[in-house]
Amino acid sequence: MYQSSDLVFNGKLRRKTPHPQNAEGGHPAGSRQKHEIIHLVLHSLYKYFTNRKWADVFLDGEVFFYSLAYFRDYEDGNVREDKNEGNSVYRPEGGLLITNHTQGKTFTMPGFGFESTANQEEILVFCVSRSLTDKLRKRFKAVACVEILKIQTLCERIERALPPHATFRAGRVDYYDPSEAPNLRWALPDRIAMSKFKSYAWQSEFRFVFCLTDALGFEKGGLRLVKGDAREEPKPAEHHSHNLKTRSLRDICRLHEF
Repeated sequence: MYQSSDLVFNGKLRRKTPHPQNAEGGHPAGSRQKHEIIHLVLHSLYKYFTNRKWADVFLDGEVFFYSLAYFRDYEDGNVREDKNEGNSVYRPEGGLLITNHTQGKTFTMPGFGFESTANQEEILVFCVSRSLTDKLRKRFKAVACVEILKIQTLCERIERALPPHATFRAGRVDYYDPSEAPNLRWALPDRIAMSKFKSYAWQSEFRFVFCLTDALGFEKGGLRLVKGDAREEPKPAEHHSHNLKTRSLRDICRLHEF
C-alpha cells in the first residue's frame, strides 16, 4: 500500500514510519491508516467562487465534493474541465514500445498509449488552489475567494464529518507530461486522482479526496491500451456530488472579494 513519507499530525510534523502489515499485505484489523495527508503544506489555500453566496455557504461549513467523472465530462474550455480526469496516461511521442516475452520480440505500436484509470465515479474531490493571483481570478471568473488559513484543521473537520469507513486523502496535485513513464502512479488510484497534465499547472491545485468504497486502494483501477486521443462520450450517471457539512469554517478562513 502506498504511504506518504511526511504527515501533519496534531499540529506537528513527524516522519511516518512503515505500519506493520499482515500476511496479505494489508494493515492489521482496527488500523486507522485510512486517513492521510499526502503532502505537508505550510501556507494558505484558496477557493475561488463565481458567486458570493457560495463563498458564504462554504464559510458556514458546507463543503461540496464532486466525482472525478463530473470534471472529466465538464465542458468549459479546459478550466475546470479535464477529459483525462482520474486517468493516468502514458503516450510516448514515437509510439508505445511493447515486449512479447513469450516470443522474445519487441515492437512499437504507433499512436498507442497506456492508460490506468481510477474509479472516476466513486472517488470524490474538493479542489482549491495554492495561489491567490489575478490570473486565477480571471480564469475562474471569480467574484470572491476564501483563504483557508488552517489547512490541518480543515482536514480534521472534514474527517470528523465523513462516515467512519470513508477513506480520505489531501495533498498537492502533481503535474506531468504524458510522454513521461508513469512509474508507480499507474497502480495508485490516490495518486491518479491527484495528478494532471502539465497544461493545468497554472492552477497550482490542492485536493481533498475521499471515497466510501475501496476505490483508493492499491491497483483498484482499470488498465488499457488506447489508440489516439479521442474523447469518450459523457456518462451523466457517474456524476455524483456530496455536500459534506462540518462546523463553521469562519474561524479558520478569510474572505476576499474582487
